[in-house]
Amino acid sequence: MKKDIMLLVWVVLITWGSALLGQNSSAYDSSFSHQRHVVIEEMECSDCHEAAESSLKGEDDLLPSMEACLDCHDEGEVPDPAAYPRINDFSKTFSHKKHLDNGETCQSCHEEVVNKTEAEPYRLPDMIFCMDCHERKRAASIDCRSCHLPDENLLPASHTPGFRHNHADIARTDARQIHADKDCSVCHKTQFCEDCHEGDNLDRFTHPLNYEFTHSLEAQGKEKECAVCHSERQFCVDCHRDNQVLPHNHTAGWVNNIPHDGGRHKVEAQSDIDACISCHEQDAEEICQPCHGQ
Repeated sequence: MKKDIMLLVWVVLITWGSALLGQNSSAYDSSFSHQRHVVIEEMECSDCHEAAESSLKGEDDLLPSMEACLDCHDEGEVPDPAAYPRINDFSKTFSHKKHLDNGETCQSCHEEVVNKTEAEPYRLPDMIFCMDCHERKRAASIDCRSCHLPDENLLPASHTPGFRHNHADIARTDARQIHADKDCSVCHKTQFCEDCHEGDNLDRFTHPLNYEFTHSLEAQGKEKECAVCHSERQFCVDCHRDNQVLPHNHTAGWVNNIPHDGGRHKVEAQSDIDACISCHEQDAEEICQPCHGQ
């Protein structure tokens, strides 16, 4: 009797375990290939993701239904797409329809998808990608509120209550190492920094009160990378032109027309051509060619 009970228990356990294994193995097949469907079969994204054309929210479920798969496949040939993990944590206000109406295509944002041979990991555009695109197309807003709701917490982990007082440490280092390959400029444009570091704010560690007269020493010594904040060369040109300021070595004898001589600028250029390029990269033809082009 005891043996019969034990045998029955084993049969139940094996049957139950087999059912679970069968359920798990058929529930989610990660081998779905976008490459085969898009490149080889030359299908359109809308053939499977038809709902994307009218989607107004980033939390809409845009994965294909089983009915969409059965338009091409026989029943039982493919697993039910309902088993695939849902994408419901993207920007709630993101509108596929608006982007499509503005002339974008699916591959404008999902350019890598066509080469995928596995379903996961999903490859969605990140904020850097979106900001780059919005800045190139000036009609697109770069205001955070255009994509994010007021109640969303967008602050990185480093932005603690005391971050305003210690953010300089991160700004001086490589912020991308701390914020998953994102630097400060993803969210903060130059004007954001200038609003705080200029004007009536006199308590400045990076640029003290007399920095306008001493900044050339740091620029020449390359102790700090000026281009981190002043990425546009025109920032320097405008100030030097308005104040009629030339580098201290641009005095009489800096350049001449004596054959094979050229003046002191030849020696300096040979030792530090980067210093010349920092000002004359864009007007080299105008400045250098009259002499060097002869």
